[in-house]
Amino acid sequence: MLKKGKKPEDETGYAYDTFQEPTTPKPAPPAPSIESSSQSTTIGKNITIEGSIRGNENLVIDGSMKGNVEMAKHNFAVGSNGRVEGEINAQNVKISGQMIGNIKTQGKVKITREADFMGDIKAKGISIEDGAYFKGSIELAQDPHRKTPLAEKPAPTAAPQSANKPKTQTSKEAVKEN
Repeated sequence: MLKKGKKPEDETGYAYDTFQEPTTPKPAPPAPSIESSSQSTTIGKNITIEGSIRGNENLVIDGSMKGNVEMAKHNFAVGSNGRVEGEINAQNVKISGQMIGNIKTQGKVKITREADFMGDIKAKGISIEDGAYFKGSIELAQDPHRKTPLAEKPAPTAAPQSANKPKTQTSKEAVKEN
């Protein structure tokens, strides 16, 4: 038979049920890696940089920068407060602020609706949201295994012989000539 016991009380005099979770050791978080794609550096909106930047982690510019950025295996972003003037070479690029310059990427370029971009883009993919300002050119890289549609078209064949025959006069034209 079950026995009723008294529930423990706290200092306020209220009774409560006790529950103990089994203790299991929590795994230690993984040590951050230098090559980790989740690491990024942010240049704040009150910072101005003149010169080139090269790096091995993602970069977000919320301040202003005049110069080139080289981070071919990592992502680059211009935040909504950012202003960049220069050449960008990165894995993927996202523009939300103002940028004047060219972008070369092995991945995708995303231009958000807040963006003001003037320059040329060479990428595998691009997306431009409605409301974004874009002035420049786009060159999309093509995978080497894909054939162009022009290469697959057969050579034009000779015109049918019926098209080469002279047209016969209609009865109305024959009447006018007589």
